[in-house]
Amino acid sequence: MATGSAQYEFSVEQNALIGSLARKMGWVGLFFTVVGLLNLLVTGLLVLAIYRNQLPADWLSQLPPEARSQMHTLPPSNQLWGFALNAGISGLVYLLIGIWTQTAAGSFRRIVDTQGRDISHLMHALSALHKMYSLVYALLVVTLLFFVAAVGLALFSQFAGG
Repeated sequence: MATGSAQYEFSVEQNALIGSLARKMGWVGLFFTVVGLLNLLVTGLLVLAIYRNQLPADWLSQLPPEARSQMHTLPPSNQLWGFALNAGISGLVYLLIGIWTQTAAGSFRRIVDTQGRDISHLMHALSALHKMYSLVYALLVVTLLFFVAAVGLALFSQFAGG
């Protein structure tokens, strides 16, 4: 044992619950990871669309005719930056949540699959979950602060301008 002290070993019933949790968390983590990667891909495509006027002509000529015609109907570049920023931030958040969920799932799975290190694996899983929920907590706090500021600004402009 790495710690030099005896570690608790979960029972068969506890291992069944932990194993079920690990499988479900693994799938959820995979889903969030894929969604995050897709959002980051969309971000890259939006940035390409923003700089479409600076792309080499031979790149654009390789696009299918439908895509080429749609390149001219895109909103102006200054409007696309908001979409790109949203997709990029969302993609990064989803990717981090997915990775941390899969990391925790792997540690929970090792609790079931190994002997003599259950507490170490449990603590590793809890560490990954702590990182994930710290991110979610920080995002909620920032969102609430923006909401309160927006409401305050709206009330101020309503009563100061009226």
